[in-house]
Amino acid sequence: MSANPSTQTDIRLVHWFFLFIAGLFVAPVLSAPPEGYDFQNLTRAMQQAQTEQKPMLLYFGRYGCTTCRKMHKEVFTDNSLRDQFGKQFVLAYVDTESDARIRLPNGERSTEMQFASSNRILGTPTFVYFDPEQKPLFKKAGFQSIKQMTRYNDFVANGHYKSTTLKDFMAAN
Repeated sequence: MSANPSTQTDIRLVHWFFLFIAGLFVAPVLSAPPEGYDFQNLTRAMQQAQTEQKPMLLYFGRYGCTTCRKMHKEVFTDNSLRDQFGKQFVLAYVDTESDARIRLPNGERSTEMQFASSNRILGTPTFVYFDPEQKPLFKKAGFQSIKQMTRYNDFVANGHYKSTTLKDFMAAN
């Protein structure tokens, strides 16, 4: 004996409702920065970087980004990298699809999505390094290895950007 068509529709609606509710709780986790790091929203990170005169790493990510998840699993799990970031940088995370409001140093208000768009972030992950005066130094998009991230950190944290280009620095080491 088959189920009543009305009952089947009700079951499907309940199923979709629970999937929707689950998505509300899972989506923020999938679009979040890697665990174990002190990534802040952009507004707070810029204020902290300015106050402490520390360089900043801005990480642009988004929900469903498989390359972001790969970076979290294969790169951001490295303890030495975690230590470098914790000691040498102020970390900021921007979800390129988020409507979360941020305030820029000039007082302008924006959403994370608008900010990413205005900075021509075309894919995720994208990493932008800033000097202690909050001048952008360089941008790297896509998967970056532990070795690459360590070299970028060294280039910025130790002030090599003042005397050479990133390209020359990477080629020399």
